[in-house]
Amino acid sequence: MSLLAEHSLWLIPVAIALGVGYALFLYFRNHNIEFEKGHRIAMASLRGLAVTLMALLLMSPMLKRTVKETDKPVVIVAVDNSESLRAAPDSSFYLKDYAARVGELIADIGSQYEVKTYLVGDENRLTPENEALQIPLNDKSTNLSSLFEEMEMLYANRNVGAVVMLSDGIYNTGANPYYRAEKVKYPVYTVGLGSPELSTDLLIAGVDYNKQALKGNFFPVEIKVAANKLAGKRAELTVSENGNTILTKSIQISGKQHFETVKLSIEAKNSGLHGYTIDLTELDGEVTYKNNHTKFYVEVIEQRDKIAIVYQSPHPDVAAIKEALEQTDSYEVTVSSIDQFNGTPSDYSLFILHQLPAIGQSAANLLTQIRKGGISTLYILGPKSDLNSFSGLNSGVSITQSKALTNQAVPVYNENFTSFSFSEETRQLMGRFPPVKTVFGTYKTAVSANVFLYQKVSGVDTKYPLIAFNENSGVRTGVITGSGIWQWKLYNFMYKENHDAFNEIINKTALYLASRTDKSQFRVQHAQVFRENSDVEFTAELYNDSYELINEPDVKMSIKGHGDTTYEAQFSKQNNGYYLNVGELPTGTYQWTATTQSGNKKFSKSGQFTVQEVMLETANLIADHDLLKSISTATNGQFFTRDQMKEVAKAIKANENIKTIATYKKRYKMLLSSPWYLGAILLLLGVEWFLRKLNGGY
Repeated sequence: MSLLAEHSLWLIPVAIALGVGYALFLYFRNHNIEFEKGHRIAMASLRGLAVTLMALLLMSPMLKRTVKETDKPVVIVAVDNSESLRAAPDSSFYLKDYAARVGELIADIGSQYEVKTYLVGDENRLTPENEALQIPLNDKSTNLSSLFEEMEMLYANRNVGAVVMLSDGIYNTGANPYYRAEKVKYPVYTVGLGSPELSTDLLIAGVDYNKQALKGNFFPVEIKVAANKLAGKRAELTVSENGNTILTKSIQISGKQHFETVKLSIEAKNSGLHGYTIDLTELDGEVTYKNNHTKFYVEVIEQRDKIAIVYQSPHPDVAAIKEALEQTDSYEVTVSSIDQFNGTPSDYSLFILHQLPAIGQSAANLLTQIRKGGISTLYILGPKSDLNSFSGLNSGVSITQSKALTNQAVPVYNENFTSFSFSEETRQLMGRFPPVKTVFGTYKTAVSANVFLYQKVSGVDTKYPLIAFNENSGVRTGVITGSGIWQWKLYNFMYKENHDAFNEIINKTALYLASRTDKSQFRVQHAQVFRENSDVEFTAELYNDSYELINEPDVKMSIKGHGDTTYEAQFSKQNNGYYLNVGELPTGTYQWTATTQSGNKKFSKSGQFTVQEVMLETANLIADHDLLKSISTATNGQFFTRDQMKEVAKAIKANENIKTIATYKKRYKMLLSSPWYLGAILLLLGVEWFLRKLNGGY
């Protein structure tokens, strides 16, 4: 411990001299006051010391001390909570004894280390520490790579000793967990669950199809059929819609492991959402019949919306957006430079203008025709954009710039965004997307604009829009205030091995802008199909007679499901709109009715949606213990079988690298804030006062 001060410590003698001088002046200048000599000296000493301590405070003194802090090792226990264990050959163990055995393991490890337990499946959920472990085995998918991603973020500054992963090694979403695990700095101990041996089973291993089809066309469907240990058996595959058979095919099983792909084309006769059922014969001896049946849904649309992507100069953003839009049958996409575009603007539902208007290329003729035709437009700004011309387009965003500078901006999701909803997986990934090059300047956002993503610049959240939408006189516009979103697509694939999140952002943006504007005062939006392990979400908008957004009235929702099951809920108010999340619902088709009242006017909207069963966990029941072994080997951990579960705690305790870390940190404390220091001054003055009173002083 040492003493520091803002001013020179050489002033300490001055403070002492001040205290001594004041005491001498007070008690020895007037000899007519009669005090006993001993009391006089004592009182002078007390007063002098008190004044000295007060004078020292003028130097802003502080105490510096070194504190030892210890960080106990954290052991993360990740427990498989997926449905695949329910269908495993030894499912009775997982239904009866699994939770108790894992609880014993956690207690054994917790006797020496801090333990954090997570259930792994659709997401990673931290379990309560003081409650008995519950493992319901009800997750519809497994993403093992996300476990290591989250641990790296949540425990970056903690002393992580080890990860214990109890899993069958089967993952069906996300990237290969091995490539995430090999980067961690702690050992991963794995416990192999399930059976790596083939089980007798006939199953639908997957269905590939387009989620949308154009009315009058045929759309392709590919059904993957697999069979294990059923050589010589015959099965029948049936595809039907509303009980009407579309295809019947005989499956002759050959070999110990049989696999074949059945291809068919289905005519999209009527518009709307169509559900198709696939059934496989249930054969004797199968480990489960759940994967013999599945259902998929296709939305049949009347016509494609035509979208034109017009650019100032070639850019990777253009190709990335085009590829995302072509993932569905909803759009007919045309790509052209501004110099070569010769289409008729009125034929298009949406224009995507990349860095247009540009410096030296105003695109005035095209912009005039777009404005006159009331055509929705998405503007993507960049270094070549003419900001003065752009700011006069009434897009909902205007930018003034004194110097041609840019920012590197990371997207930040606006929790109050209500124009449309996104999957939770996409929301989480958006926060990790790499930065894009945005325009540096002074931003002004119209009151009617709805910001989807804000900019985070140099680690600071701003209110500058990165993506925003606006609606004026029934015409919708969107603005992306930076270029380089093609990097989001690469990042999406790097972390998830797919482009789903990027495609969802682009397609929902295009769907919102290109859709024919609803002229009604009360509007409700939702997806046609929800997965059973995702939340059912709605957004709504209410307009007054002047077509201004309002959200003072309450909006109520009634959802009718199977039989007499009815869900009643009320929308929450966000920004200028409404939002409702009713959580996860059982599979099936639901009818909904939303109602509200503004003044004397009553409004009502109704529709339907479908919750689709997720069959990922039953498409593969063969445990991948080799993956678990490779993860443990790459991280200097160890693999154990289910029967060796008790040995895991012994191995961790025997690892000398898993130990408490001691760190020494400097702590500073101002004496002015110390109650002991101030208390000492008051005590000195109090004792002095008592002695003065005792001797008849004042």
